[in-house]
Amino acid sequence: MALAGWHRGERAIQQKLGFDGPMSTAYTWIEGAMPYEHQLFHSTRLPFVSVTAVDDLGRPWSSIFAGSNGQSGFIRSPTYDKLIMDVHLWEGDPFIENAKLFGSKRMLAAGIGIEFSTRRRNKFAGHISKLDDKGDTIFHLEFEVNQAIGNCPKYINARDLIPHPDTHPTVVHRHTRLNADDRLPPELIEFIHTSDTVFLGSHYHATKEDELWFPSHVGQNQRGGRQGYIRVRPSDNRTIVLPDYSGNRLMTSLGNIEATPVASLTFVSFTTGDILYITGEAHTLIGTPALKLMPRQDVLTTIYVTGYIFVRDALPVRQRPGSEVQQSPYSPPIRLLAEEMTSNNRPKFSDDISVTLTSIDLHSNDVATFTWEASKPLSIIPGQAAILDFTDLVGAREYQHMAPFKPSSVNDDRIRTWTISSAQSFHTQAIQSRIEGTKTFSLTMREKPGGAVTGALFTISRKLKAAKPEFLKDASPLGLKVKLIGISGDFILKAPQVPSTVLVERSTMQLLWIAGGIGITPFLSMLSAIVGGSTDESSTEYDIIFLLATREPEVLLPLISRVLNLSSISANTPTASRIHLKLDVFSHNPIPSFDSPPNPDEVRMEFSPRKGRLDSKFFNELRGTDIVSRSAYLCGPEEFEKKILEMLEEVSVDRTKVRREGFEY
Repeated sequence: MALAGWHRGERAIQQKLGFDGPMSTAYTWIEGAMPYEHQLFHSTRLPFVSVTAVDDLGRPWSSIFAGSNGQSGFIRSPTYDKLIMDVHLWEGDPFIENAKLFGSKRMLAAGIGIEFSTRRRNKFAGHISKLDDKGDTIFHLEFEVNQAIGNCPKYINARDLIPHPDTHPTVVHRHTRLNADDRLPPELIEFIHTSDTVFLGSHYHATKEDELWFPSHVGQNQRGGRQGYIRVRPSDNRTIVLPDYSGNRLMTSLGNIEATPVASLTFVSFTTGDILYITGEAHTLIGTPALKLMPRQDVLTTIYVTGYIFVRDALPVRQRPGSEVQQSPYSPPIRLLAEEMTSNNRPKFSDDISVTLTSIDLHSNDVATFTWEASKPLSIIPGQAAILDFTDLVGAREYQHMAPFKPSSVNDDRIRTWTISSAQSFHTQAIQSRIEGTKTFSLTMREKPGGAVTGALFTISRKLKAAKPEFLKDASPLGLKVKLIGISGDFILKAPQVPSTVLVERSTMQLLWIAGGIGITPFLSMLSAIVGGSTDESSTEYDIIFLLATREPEVLLPLISRVLNLSSISANTPTASRIHLKLDVFSHNPIPSFDSPPNPDEVRMEFSPRKGRLDSKFFNELRGTDIVSRSAYLCGPEEFEKKILEMLEEVSVDRTKVRREGFEY
């Protein structure tokens, strides 16, 4: 056993997170020497290791130790407590400067070795007992190990790495002691935002009272997630926000930060070999302060950068050309900072708004519309989404370290976001209702196989259909109530831009809507508002090309038909008579006939069923419809959107101007 217990910082953070009971003796997992498997792993499996040491200010820097050829074998382990390394660094690596401190004080260090192809990883810590500077950034060092642990592979993104010895390291930025007015350059912020892996270093500086039982040490860890999961605050372009996902609950890194608020971050590009080294002041936020900074993330660490170095083309290993990164299945979706969101997309947290299920419309076995009534009026813009907390319905998530058969459940906070497919205020019930807002809205959704929330909703629906079908029309007696976190989203119609110098009676809005499957929902809400005459621009003509690709046209087409039937409600509204809708439906399955709107003078409609998939040939046919000048909206599965964007580029549509649905919150 390496430790006498948890130090004050580890105890504090575990207590704040409620882990102090179950994890009170988990320090025994950390061994005082390396098992033989670790010795073998470090010496035969690793092309590089990340090692943290501290500078003369006590700040940690995480370096990259590698051999000269990008292959394993630069580490030897003759005994269970010793690692001998012959490392070839490059100009700019912070260890070169920190090595000058060797001999003046005990050189604490910690490292982590990761075999990215298998997700195996082991950590070690101790001190460097011998260091020889061989010149030309080559070092021979001996590492005395007094802590070792084989950590979990949970958030490692697997990649196939191969040697790349032909490197030409170039120091682009070296600013190790920043002034108050300094900021990170935009290209480095982009580098951080495109990273999916970071090496995290920490430093525990013991007090005089604690040093006998809990001596000073440094820590080294790895954090992984989806590309872009680490954010930089745009308000200062200097504070890095690192979300903390559900892990093994040891909390050694956050414990060090709790006691000694400093940390290092080292970002590596496995395709270019570029490396960004960062050190700074670190603080962990829990609960409300974290949620205000990054909605839906209740534990995170902020690092205020006090020094950074950026080196190009340095890492002597690269991702094998043509290979793909295997993203960790445990990583939750990217969460943006509150200040990165638009005013429309920034949810408002509220403890006093609930919604009650009032009706259920089953369109198929796995597609249904659920209508809800809120306890207070809501302001909803067509295309926005409702964010609901279903904890009261399905229960709070219980801690689980690993869940190989359902990895997404590990970080499931029971909060779900769905586009609102219809709201009462869309239908011009009265001018006053649109001013005050609405209490009623509908969510059209598909059941997700194994989904905790959709599974519960659809199970309830099917049971009602079999035993109490009258409850489908009026579900209020069920008393099914959940918390509404907020209304969010900027996937909304923009008002047409008309030059102030041009005198026109009517402006025209030319739209291109492209939906894949259940991605139809935001367009239902937009069309509902336009047909119902509740858009802000009463003098606007709408020329809409609506492309729907689906495997189940018999389910989705009736949803569009229902919206168009609203035109009979608003026959006297001027907006309805200025709608031209061209609907093209693509499917390999039979496409049913589509009833025209009840008042063709109000909504001019063209319907074209098309056998097969939406392809480049069709987009070429659209060239004559001013496709480039239309406001394009795209919503569907990720792979569908990717292919559509490629086809739009082929017909000269700027993909950066295509509005896409995205639930960052």
